[in-house]
Amino acid sequence: MKNIIPLYCHSTRESIERRAREIFEQRGCPDGRDLDHWLQAENEHWDSCLSDSVTGDSGLMPGEWDSLG
Repeated sequence: MKNIIPLYCHSTRESIERRAREIFEQRGCPDGRDLDHWLQAENEHWDSCLSDSVTGDSGLMPGEWDSLG
């Protein structure tokens, strides 16, 4: 099965920032690792979006996709 990037995902930049902060705190607030934390949070974000698209949980019906652009 091909990986499909959904047209829409519930998560936003703010949720990625929140998750990166959680990762930072879980790891004991180490200095100089902010990019690692951001990339992990972003990776989790896209994994979540991909799994939502596979299960059909994009939050939009196909007719609503036209209103996105």
